Amino acid sequence: MAISGVFGWLNIRRIEFSVELPDEIYDGRDTLVTIRLENRKKFIPSFLIRAEFTGVRTGFTMIPRNSVEKAAVSAKIHGRGIKKIGEATIASCFPINFFIRYKKFIITEEYVVFPAPRDCNVPPGLGQKGLLREPFSRVKGSDGDVLKIIDYTGNEPLKLIHWRLSAKHEGFKVKEMASSANEPVILDLECLPGGSLERVVSCGAFLVNRFIRQNRPVGLKSGTVFISPDTSRTHRLKLLTQLAVYGKN
Repeated sequence: MAISGVFGWLNIRRIEFSVELPDEIYDGRDTLVTIRLENRKKFIPSFLIRAEFTGVRTGFTMIPRNSVEKAAVSAKIHGRGIKKIGEATIASCFPINFFIRYKKFIITEEYVVFPAPRDCNVPPGLGQKGLLREPFSRVKGSDGDVLKIIDYTGNEPLKLIHWRLSAKHEGFKVKEMASSANEPVILDLECLPGGSLERVVSCGAFLVNRFIRQNRPVGLKSGTVFISPDTSRTHRLKLLTQLAVYGKN
């Protein structure tokens, strides 16, 4: 019994626990996290280690000496905002399934949980409540605002003919339109639909992801905070982080 106790103690000794989290975690959605165990013992491996984090468990049959083993597990993390990993544990019944030994870790590393995106049925066009215009260099198209009136060349669609102006001139006049496909928008959180705070930020997360997938620059306005439109992934994560902490102070 004493020998098994010593081996059990040695088995979990000098095992270090860490977690690798993705940079996109959404409230209540399945997230793939990686549990990482490092055996810092120089001469002996560790066997039958069970690791747990946020209620998710995974097992390691053996961790060789002076090495690292990883396991990817699916976890659901609830509640948006900035969080700490907090408490994690390892346990082992080695060498005999009689005593189970535990080791706890307190991990202070912080991570962000974004609001779960929910379709809020806000159309992509500008001029809607909660969607504000942003001045930019216009691109020609057929579904945006009128840029200017030009002479009809025969190549323009008939629906773009400005009939009232054409009646005052000898030739037809047509409207040259801007493209709205890449027109920047700014989401005003105080005006977005939803009814409740959580629905508003979930709507915001949905729109941020949708617009940037469409390569459409999107910005954010929340109180005194203003973030200019952009389309980069870093910018998208910045917007989602702002939504994650909105109303938490």
